[in-house]
Amino acid sequence: MTVTGWRMVARGVVVVAVLAGTTACTVASHQQPGQASAAVADALSEASSAAETTRITVELLSAGRLTGPVADTALLDQLRALDDAETALTTLVPPDAASSDQRATGLTAVGDVTDVVVHAREWGAARSGGDLDGASAVPATAEELLADLATATEGVDEALAEAGGP
Repeated sequence: MTVTGWRMVARGVVVVAVLAGTTACTVASHQQPGQASAAVADALSEASSAAETTRITVELLSAGRLTGPVADTALLDQLRALDDAETALTTLVPPDAASSDQRATGLTAVGDVTDVVVHAREWGAARSGGDLDGASAVPATAEELLADLATATEGVDEALAEAGGP
């Protein structure tokens, strides 16, 4: 076989491997209504945990018991958890109107918490000497940030209750 022939075979193998790997990711799963609600509740539980960890992080940073870089790392981890929760909700194929509504409410709630965690990172950066003075998204105080977080957390708790979670 010539070099060109081997290249064609290699390209074919790569294409088949990529298609095989992505096909499993694109197939929608069929779930029963109770399973879909449980999936929504699981994602919202993850978002609730991220909100609580954010609250603790902000309180510790505000009290001077945590350094800026450590707080930023903790908040970045919470953004990753929220991204996972959002991915779980966006990839869910609801089997009925009730679970579709639960998913929509959950997506809004997760988005609200995500916004607050992003603002918490900016607040932490400003507190650590970053040049964010005057940025409209940066809360002026930890108390303001925690109030925003409490409001967003209430949304997650309500959505979680609607989905049948704890």
